[in-house]
Amino acid sequence: MRGQSSLELLVTVGVVLAFTVPVIFLLISVTSVGYEDTAKSQADASARALADTMNLVYSQGPGAQREILLNVPATTESINAISETNGSEVVVSIRTASGIFDAAAPTLAQISDKPAITKKSGLLKLVVQNKNGKVELVDPTKP
Repeated sequence: MRGQSSLELLVTVGVVLAFTVPVIFLLISVTSVGYEDTAKSQADASARALADTMNLVYSQGPGAQREILLNVPATTESINAISETNGSEVVVSIRTASGIFDAAAPTLAQISDKPAITKKSGLLKLVVQNKNGKVELVDPTKP
């Protein structure tokens, strides 16, 4: 009698696990896809906010400066202000399951070439300053 009840309990637990484990894996995969979409949207918003701040500082002229507080995703690889011959842009690069995603926002400002800000995440305070007509992005935590 004991052997039969033990076997019935094992079969019941096995059936419950057989249905529960796939459902848990499905929920985890759906959650990670939603998280990636949120991170991409957050990177786009950060790039736009930074580009708007750079445009504002540029329009105020040499000597202007402004601090900006960005909320960048945890998977942020770099934040960079790029100056090219056909225009300038701010790029926030994040790591996703399918590779690197670059959120870019164009700027009207002339940008001074500075190294990218790397491996920062969460709330990040940056300084945007206009030095002699060129806007630069400065990380105040770096010496």
